[in-house]
Amino acid sequence: MDEEDDKVTTSKVVVTVFEQILSAVHEGTLLPGQRISDAALAQEFGVSRTPVREALQRLREIGIIEASPSRFTRVAVVTPDQTAQAYVVWLALYRALIEEVVPRAPDGIHVFLEQEHERFLGSLEAKDVQGIATANFLFFSRLSTESTNPALQRAIVSVVHIVRLGSLNLPEYIDVEALGRAQKILIEAVRLRDVVMARASLKLLATIRVPLN
Repeated sequence: MDEEDDKVTTSKVVVTVFEQILSAVHEGTLLPGQRISDAALAQEFGVSRTPVREALQRLREIGIIEASPSRFTRVAVVTPDQTAQAYVVWLALYRALIEEVVPRAPDGIHVFLEQEHERFLGSLEAKDVQGIATANFLFFSRLSTESTNPALQRAIVSVVHIVRLGSLNLPEYIDVEALGRAQKILIEAVRLRDVVMARASLKLLATIRVPLN
């Protein structure tokens, strides 16, 4: 294997490790504040420590992992204040996203949104905080994949994971009923490719307040 092939292989390993750690955080296998060992992860994934360290660095860059030199590496503990700040930024970015994506939404994409909405409602009924957060994250992330603006995609990713992680560490529920209604409106807006309706969904989302204490 030449040097270029080795770089490609290493990159693929880094992406795989990155995605698996991120999934573990979203699924609740790794919880806020839980310490992480690059050696243990390398053994778990059957890879060297180098790609694990690179994956962890990428996760640090988007705020999922935090580290203190010679002390700890752990899943970030996102405060309610940080969650509220990230949510404001996410709303602004998501407005730009719906203006771009909704008018040309692919046929059938609303079906995927409906599936995540049903999962959200099921988790809500079961009072499953982890499930609520995961379903909501997947619901609103679905439209991001349809953007043709890489800068917008990167910007959304940079804050959405903070909101997702922070939602697990709030003193009380946000208005999940309003969140569910906003999802339902957005599903119909996407189905009809109706930007005005999509804006109404976003307006409802903007009324949701992140509890700070």
